[in-house]
Amino acid sequence: MGIGLAIAHRFVARGARVTLLARSVAPLAAARAELLARTPEATVSALVADVTDEHGSRAAIEHVMQTDPVDLLVNSAGITHPGRFLELEPERYRAQMETNFFGAVHVTRVVAPQMVSRRRGYVVQVGSLASVAGIYGFSAYAPTKFALQGFAECLRAELRPHGIDVSLLLPPDTDTPMHRAEIPLLPAETRAITGALQVLSAERVALALERGMDRRRFSIVPGVDARLTELAARWLPGLFRWFVDRRSDRARA
Repeated sequence: MGIGLAIAHRFVARGARVTLLARSVAPLAAARAELLARTPEATVSALVADVTDEHGSRAAIEHVMQTDPVDLLVNSAGITHPGRFLELEPERYRAQMETNFFGAVHVTRVVAPQMVSRRRGYVVQVGSLASVAGIYGFSAYAPTKFALQGFAECLRAELRPHGIDVSLLLPPDTDTPMHRAEIPLLPAETRAITGALQVLSAERVALALERGMDRRRFSIVPGVDARLTELAARWLPGLFRWFVDRRSDRARA
């Protein structure tokens, strides 16, 4: 289960009407069926759209918003392709930035004006621990999450006067289809670094988000390991770099 679907389960259980958005029909239908199987009385819609297509996604979302105003937007679309900078194809950088960063920008630009006009709403950007610390093997992925953090910081400041809350979710490695697909691509150095942290379930990440949102927290970091890592990266960057460099050196030895 991906993080987005796990979040949908949490809010369906709370009685929310949920609209899922994805670019592929089959996974979208499977996700909707799973939600309804667990909560048959739920109202779950499915919307086929590619968030990297600004005009296409706008048209699809605006059509839905004509009858169902959006109270909560969760931008969780993301892709990753780890590898060493000197070996990664240039198109890997553009593809990840288009989905992970511009996808969130495109969708938020559609939904935010309606929230402003209604003077209520909540926007969640699903970032990563890679939003605060770039490590070996993620030169294409981490910059997209750094950009997403900056975007979320600015949104928080600009939307707050309009009664809209913004949160940034910063999960560590999470047991999702995307994470499992990236494992064979990880350089040995990356495995050595990320292996020091606990891998969380998508359900645990979604629960942490729900609790953080209930407290109106901006930065939500699930898991003790992840919180300590985030604090070290922000407040003790020299020590953090020494630690990850040491693990990288050991992996190469």
